[in-house]
Amino acid sequence: MQQVSALRDRLETEYGEGHDRAERALLAHARSHLVELERLTGALSGPAGTDTDAVLLGDAEWDLVHDAVAWSAEMFQIFARTAQDGPLTLDQLPGALHPEDRRAVSRMLTDALVDGRPIDAGFRLQLANGTVRPVHCVGAPRFADNGCIHAVWLAIRTC
Repeated sequence: MQQVSALRDRLETEYGEGHDRAERALLAHARSHLVELERLTGALSGPAGTDTDAVLLGDAEWDLVHDAVAWSAEMFQIFARTAQDGPLTLDQLPGALHPEDRRAVSRMLTDALVDGRPIDAGFRLQLANGTVRPVHCVGAPRFADNGCIHAVWLAIRTC
């Protein structure tokens, strides 16, 4: 639950209220999902002493301008990768998805990157060991001062 609160705080710090109506709408959408994630992770974590590793929440940002990727430690756990493996690029991401979900996730990312649409979807990861892991993600494109999309941010929660 602290992870979700930290994400919400990061959203407020880095994005504030937004510069235009579309950006404010995206931010409101992201905030509402973080509040829902906070509620869900609180409900799923159960009483003290239970297995809190059952649900993981991580966040990532793909900076398109600088071709850089930033992942939280939880993202590495969600994707069953080590820090030495490094984070997945957007080009590598489809290879980590269940084959039946690749087209839908690619369409969702294209809609975010081209049309500035928020991201809200469930899909499945196919880990290197063959394990299928259902996840849910919310996210939004990040806009530069000139109004162009320069990055995409996602929060991914295991189901």
